[in-house]
Amino acid sequence: MSTTMTPAAADAATRLANDAARAAAAALRHRRATLAQRLIDLAPSAVEAVDWDALDQAPDWLALPDASFLILQARLGALLHRPAMRLWIDGPRLVAVCALLGDSVFDDLLAQRDTVMPIGLAPLEPIESAAQVGPRLRAAGVAVLLAALPPGTLRDAVCKALAPIEPSRMSAELAETLIARARALGQGGR
Repeated sequence: MSTTMTPAAADAATRLANDAARAAAAALRHRRATLAQRLIDLAPSAVEAVDWDALDQAPDWLALPDASFLILQARLGALLHRPAMRLWIDGPRLVAVCALLGDSVFDDLLAQRDTVMPIGLAPLEPIESAAQVGPRLRAAGVAVLLAALPPGTLRDAVCKALAPIEPSRMSAELAETLIARARALGQGGR
C-alpha cells in the first residue's frame, strides 16, 4: 500500500488547509472587531492604548454578545451573594432573582456546595429590595471579571469601560474558577 498522495488528493488537502486558515483568520478578525466595538461603545477613550495583541489575549467572555455578557455578570454575582440569598424569604427578591437567572439556574445555585471565600475579597452591597437584585448581582459579577484580567492595557481599558466598578481583590485564579462555576450553573453538574 502506497503512502504517497495523488496530485488530486494533494490539491484537495491544500484547498482544505487554505479554507481552514481563511476561516480561522476571519474568526479572529470578527472576535477582534467584537472586542474593540464593545470597548469603543463603553469607553471610547479606553481603546487608544489597546493593540491587536491585547485583543488576541482577551478572554472569550469579553467577546460574548451583550445579553450573554450580562447573564454571566449576574450569575457571578449570584455565586458571591449566594449565602445571603439562601436566607431570603420575601417573594419580590426571589421573583426578581428567578426572573434574572432563570428557575433552573437559581435552583442549581442554591444546591451548590458551600464554599468559604476570604472576607473582603469581593465587598458586596446588600440586596434589600427586588429593584436592587439585577444591578447588585451584575456589579459583583463585573468585579470578578475584572479580577480575572491580567494587569496591562486590556485590563486598564476594560476597567474604564466598566467603571465605576473596581476589580475584586481576589486572585485571577479564583476569579477564573468562579467564572467557570457561573458558566456551569444550570447545566446539571454540581
